[in-house]
Amino acid sequence: MSHSENDCEVCGSRGTNPLCSLDHRLEEISQTKTSSHFKAGQTIFYQGNEPLGLFTVEKGLVKIESTNEHGQSHTLRLMGPGNVLGYRSLFSKEPYQASAIALENSKLCFLPKSFILTLFQAEPQMALQLAERLAKDLREAESKWIRQVDNEAPDRVAEALIFLSEKFGEQNWTRKEIAQWAGTTPETVIRALARFEKEGLVTQEKRSIQILNRPGLIEKFS
Repeated sequence: MSHSENDCEVCGSRGTNPLCSLDHRLEEISQTKTSSHFKAGQTIFYQGNEPLGLFTVEKGLVKIESTNEHGQSHTLRLMGPGNVLGYRSLFSKEPYQASAIALENSKLCFLPKSFILTLFQAEPQMALQLAERLAKDLREAESKWIRQVDNEAPDRVAEALIFLSEKFGEQNWTRKEIAQWAGTTPETVIRALARFEKEGLVTQEKRSIQILNRPGLIEKFS
């Protein structure tokens, strides 16, 4: 049997995607979904828009970014293959509370709202798996918020470096992106990196940041 590029049977992210957990629904999902490629920096959906369905990441890396009334942006989550985007707004019947932006060239699949609602009514097990994902995302968001309240800005920069290197080690992060994840400013990140470099914790070469002393960096926020 031959498979097309859009066939869910051969999707590399299928094992971690709750929408693809039921084998007997895969053909129906394959026929319903649409696949789109996004270049690095391209917006997938905008904060304030109405959700029309769900996106899932098949390849690449996407950041969920919230912008406040002063124009300051904060990275809420980083989503790799298998992650589902936009489900909180879809099911709460609210506009998107954040934008989704491709950090690298990415491929995403889209399922329309009407299909999703019909599918979940017929397959409560799938809905439960997505609810579990939502609960996990909420726990991680709460933990991140608590750490940002408790820790000083340089400590949050240290934690951001550790997290980003462990989860997305192949990605080179700009000072602005690190600041958005750490909940601070690019200027603070630059000063913190200079301090860490002086202490022998990291080394910098243009955009690339290499961690030299991981335990020492972890001590900054633990």
